[in-house]
Amino acid sequence: MREAARGLVAAAAALLAMTVVAATGLALVGVGDLGALTAAAVALATGGTAEIGAVPAAGFAVAVRGGLYVLPLGISLVGAVVLGSVLLRGRPDGLLVRGAAAAVALPLALGAFAAVARGKLPLPEGAATGGCARSGGSPRLPLPAALEAGFSVAVGPTVVGALAGTLAVVGACWAGRRFPVRAGSLRTVAWLAGGSTALCLILAWAFGGVAAAGAVLLFLPQLVSGVVLLGLGVPWTVGTTGLLPCAPQLPPGGPASWVAVVLLLAFGVALRRRRPGTPWRRAVASAGWFAPATGAVLAVVTLLSRFSLDVTVGAFGFSLPVFAARLTANPLLALMAGLAGGAVAGFAGSLLADGLSVSSRAWKR
Repeated sequence: MREAARGLVAAAAALLAMTVVAATGLALVGVGDLGALTAAAVALATGGTAEIGAVPAAGFAVAVRGGLYVLPLGISLVGAVVLGSVLLRGRPDGLLVRGAAAAVALPLALGAFAAVARGKLPLPEGAATGGCARSGGSPRLPLPAALEAGFSVAVGPTVVGALAGTLAVVGACWAGRRFPVRAGSLRTVAWLAGGSTALCLILAWAFGGVAAAGAVLLFLPQLVSGVVLLGLGVPWTVGTTGLLPCAPQLPPGGPASWVAVVLLLAFGVALRRRRPGTPWRRAVASAGWFAPATGAVLAVVTLLSRFSLDVTVGAFGFSLPVFAARLTANPLLALMAGLAGGAVAGFAGSLLADGLSVSSRAWKR
């Protein structure tokens, strides 16, 4: 019974952390109805889908409907880390009991969040079309001022996604207990992740303002993995269809390559293998474990970073697709690029760390 209660505490802590991150990010972005939108963001972070509808205030039989799928991985990652950290605190033989309690409580709580995630949606004066202007379209589409828009989140996908995510965290905790990881490596990853997050938030705040910092807080894993994949040569496909076709180009390479090199090399240096033997053997060992880890992380984040938006107009029983957008990347290419980039970064990072260590000892003499 005590272990089950600890599982409920873990679920509550994860839900609280996700809510705080979602509310902070949305407040920085400057949205209106913070309560309902926070609940919607938390539900979306576990796999929920949002439905958006707008109708003329005069009551005409015309409606604009949209379906949105996007995963704010910044919220998801914080919830997973908090959930796993609390589940690991306690007796090893009670982990599965704690995990089972969390797997029941957390999906139910997130389903309740999805149920209350509904309200009015403020509409801008116009909708920017971005790249459409380069192909002859209008840079901004005027929207009627008399539209009333609302949003809601589907409960079913939220509960299913929350259950799958909770079971994945419990499985990772069980694997960590079965195959222990050095505490030093975990602390290093935590410090690197925290430092990278703080640096990204500061840069976004400095160059893009408060709203950019809020967007980075909500979508930081997608942004980092997207830049790394572009730097490794993996393209992101932006596809649009309907009456407003426009597809912004996201070419691989360029400045993103330098970001990928610096980031992967920093992790390669910090997470190098410290074992007896020659520097070359340590470098090969580092490359051997860092490559699959990098490939797996990039492939999973790529799968979770897919974005889709569908907009239709309905009138008198008929519906007309107006706009559809998709943002995807090939997870297999992400896996292969991560394997190659991780191997090089692990090998070079280990040799670089050994060289710095030798230079430091020589300097102290």
